[in-house]
Parts: sequence; structure tokens; C-alpha cells
Amino acid sequence: MKYGPWLLLAMATAACAAPAPLSRQDLVAKMDALIGTATCDSDAQCRSIGVGARPCGGPAGYRPWSTVQTDAAQLKAAADALAALDRAAAERDGLASDCRMRPDPGAVCRPASDGGKRCVLGTVNSNNNSAT
Repeated sequence: MKYGPWLLLAMATAACAAPAPLSRQDLVAKMDALIGTATCDSDAQCRSIGVGARPCGGPAGYRPWSTVQTDAAQLKAAADALAALDRAAAERDGLASDCRMRPDPGAVCRPASDGGKRCVLGTVNSNNNSAT
């Protein structure tokens, strides 16, 4: 029992340590899980969110999601973490982009092949339901 108290202290410290940061792949998978099928009944339930970050600023793309099944705060937290990861990688690797602004296309509710309805990205001139 010579190491008993120290071993307990080490185990307690390890248990309280912060979890390892998620990888880009993990964050994308988390966003996919949060968004799910993006089921909707009307355009009012559809939103779009910026995904990732371009080296010159702004999101790398957009994803549609539904207020029916997605926790907005959790999705925003995952999107923010992904954007921060992309910005850090761009800075670290000296990446550049064309710096063209990519407008948020918003999201709309449309019929799906299974007979239900899903949120899909709209067009720049569509009902711009965004949450970026």
C-alpha cells in the first residue's frame, strides 16, 4: 500500500481531466446525428447553419436542419467548434481561398422520396431561414 494515496490521487485527477477535443470528422458526425433526417411540416420549421470555415472568412458550406427534431444550442455549439477547428487549421497551414462571399441559402421544407417532408437548402433568393 506504499503507493495507495498517490494512486488514488492520480486516478481522481485522470477522471476529472477534460475530454480530448473532437476531430473534424467527429464534429461532422455529431452535426449529422443532431440534424438527423431534418423532418418538417412547413418552411417555418427549417433553418440553415454554416458548416466549417473558409480561410478568408465565412462558412465553408451550409446544412439544412429542422427545429422539429434538432437541439439548436447543441447544433450551434458543434458548428462553432468545427469552424474554430477549420480556422485554426487554415492559419496553421497558411491556407487561402478566393474570398468570395457565399450567401446563406436558407432552408425550405420539401417532399422527400419516402413520402414525408425534409428541410433542404433553398436558394439565395428563397425564404432565408438561417441560424448561423
